[in-house]
Amino acid sequence: MLHTAAAGVSEQSCVAHRRGHHSEVLVAIDWRRVIHSPRLAPPASLLSQCLSQISHSPMASSSHQMRPTTPQPPAAPPAVPSLRDLAITKAADMAMSPDPARRNKLRAQIDDSNRAIVDEMLTLVKQRIEVVIRRLELEDVLVFDVFQCASRRAKRRALRNGLKVLHVLEQGSGGEWRAMGRFIRLAAIHRLTPNATLPLRLSANALPSPTAFHQLPLIMALYKTIGHSLTHQGTNLALQQGIDGAYRIGNESFRVVPLGELPDDHDYRSCYKRSDPVIRSDHLLFPFFSSFLLRTLLERWCREEGGYDRRVLCEAISHNNDRYLRLLTEPMTEQQGGIAVDYRLDDGNLHHANPAYRRDVIVSGFRPNETVAAHLWVSGRNISLLTTERPENGNLFQPLADRFPESMPRWRAVLSHFELADGVINSGMALR
Repeated sequence: MLHTAAAGVSEQSCVAHRRGHHSEVLVAIDWRRVIHSPRLAPPASLLSQCLSQISHSPMASSSHQMRPTTPQPPAAPPAVPSLRDLAITKAADMAMSPDPARRNKLRAQIDDSNRAIVDEMLTLVKQRIEVVIRRLELEDVLVFDVFQCASRRAKRRALRNGLKVLHVLEQGSGGEWRAMGRFIRLAAIHRLTPNATLPLRLSANALPSPTAFHQLPLIMALYKTIGHSLTHQGTNLALQQGIDGAYRIGNESFRVVPLGELPDDHDYRSCYKRSDPVIRSDHLLFPFFSSFLLRTLLERWCREEGGYDRRVLCEAISHNNDRYLRLLTEPMTEQQGGIAVDYRLDDGNLHHANPAYRRDVIVSGFRPNETVAAHLWVSGRNISLLTTERPENGNLFQPLADRFPESMPRWRAVLSHFELADGVINSGMALR
């Protein structure tokens, strides 16, 4: 049960909660006191204790920090969360706890609260969800329908559901949800979403169970939240778990590769993320689950009517071309015009001495309000240009810029960065 001491908060209730390497201080608070005492200041001794725990944690110790070589101006102190925010964070953590006893305590607390308290908590949780969705840049892709309620019982259920949604949205670094937002935009352009529209409208029933949510790598848990809303040629794309650690999405099977399975000198060890792990799919190996999703979308889930990827140009490049090798291997950011999707063909052998490296560079379709998905495929000795854009005319002898006015500037921007634009665009073989 959420509780309060005479001062409003029990100092012994300050605990550290971890998911992966991220930590946050959670305080057990009676939100009825907090809501009706909006100017109640956090007890200094409690805040000192909590901040001391954070500053003396292993992640914050001096041995993990680079010492400045020159004097630095003092940094602004971090904002201290309000008691309301701490209460909501604590309640959201309880709502998605894998421990049923904690979930039952929260339910009892909500059921014991009067209507005014529940109404105000509903408003606060809804406002915080809206803030988080804006911060994660998901306004155009996701809507959670959990607050439509009228009766007293429905409002209590809506509050519990809203807290679950908030907990899911606030997990991880934010990069996992942003990656999911990019995937959803591309999925809509390829007509995998209902009526090929956005945003996806999800109920609380879309959330994984608390146990499943905490057992899955974070980004897979996020995909499980939205996957059941996607279909390709009549096949639902929900995440399904099989036997022996195998998973399936539609007709695509895969498994998570633990860090310990990768050889010490493997390329993917240094970038391994437990929240977005290495994926094995038959003879292909992906550094991240998010890469597996995007490549599968571009290769397998791109055949819906109106969302089909057309290969419009192909150019052969020498393996020894330094500019080609840079395009194939250099890190890439959105600010450079695209997102890189890397993978390798190793015949299912992690110890393969000479795997074949492949890369897709998605240049359009992952940003808000874009309606055309376009990418480059860097494979073997070839660079191919693909797009969902319909050509302005069917004359193959017309310049690509005239036939594909939306895709061409995006392709050219990325190719120009690697000094390949003229060689590929002017010399490549037009196919569509």
